[in-house]
Amino acid sequence: MIVGYSLSPGGLLLPYHLGVLSSLQSRGFLDDSTPLAGSSAGAIAVASLSSGVPLEQTLEATIRVSDRCSELGGARGRLLPLLREEMDDLMAVNAHELVNEREGLIGLAHRELFPLNRPVLATKFDTRECLMDAVMDSSTFPFFSTNWPCRLVVRRGERIPRIVVDGFFSVPRERYGCPDFAHAKASNLISAGTAVQRTTNLAQEGGEATLELTDDPIDFASAADLVSKCGKVIPERVVTVSVFPHKTVGLTASELHDSISPLPEEDSMEQMSNLFRLATQPSSREELTELFEKGLADGERWAVEEEQRTFGLTAAERREKFGTALLNIN
Repeated sequence: MIVGYSLSPGGLLLPYHLGVLSSLQSRGFLDDSTPLAGSSAGAIAVASLSSGVPLEQTLEATIRVSDRCSELGGARGRLLPLLREEMDDLMAVNAHELVNEREGLIGLAHRELFPLNRPVLATKFDTRECLMDAVMDSSTFPFFSTNWPCRLVVRRGERIPRIVVDGFFSVPRERYGCPDFAHAKASNLISAGTAVQRTTNLAQEGGEATLELTDDPIDFASAADLVSKCGKVIPERVVTVSVFPHKTVGLTASELHDSISPLPEEDSMEQMSNLFRLATQPSSREELTELFEKGLADGERWAVEEEQRTFGLTAAERREKFGTALLNIN
């Protein structure tokens, strides 16, 4: 079974996501064929990893952003321009090509408010600028990462600007901003014999192909059509990765075995207060490094439990077993 990972928003808690991804890589659960999606901090982590930026460099960039915010008097309203500077320095000139050529689907979520009010999962990028714009769109949290309530974006070839906000607003509350592959649905493939658009349309919009998110679950019988159209591996199972404890924030969209996050502490109010402080205010190198190590530990815990559930099979063995099972059907 192909497992994908959906990463939550989190502000300056980004190092937690980096630690989780590092752990999944080292345990063999994450490679070039693994589908990944993210919102806000999750989108930064996904875009960095898939474009070839080492996780350790992204951690150092987060520390630099935090230090710079501290010098300027706080993080509020300063994160987007500092994020752009770091991406410009770290991403290779062919970063978009590395993302596009990746076997597994990469999705960066945001919500478009105008001209259409709709959630969007950007999956293809014509230029390096398009990729960085998609990360910025996903990270536009009103009056926090920017001093404005939204972000105006002018796509190439379009006259009317689009108004977008953070990926947190692209999914229902029970997902707490984690993009949902199981609700990915594009609109140009029409089921045979019906006039209802059922599964996939990769609509070109100013250099970005998008998967529109709907409230209807994807029909996996026709999910192969999506693979054939966009050449990407999509997941049959999704694990949500949250910088906040799933239970505490009400992230109920995934089962316990499909969840990676900090364990709830006995004093949940104090835990959340500390996490929100780290998410919204500049922190020291020691605190941000500790967040990375916490993500490593939580990712490791999930990986160990997952190996026990799958009788110790590696990621490659699991995919091979799943393929064999499909061939034996009927």
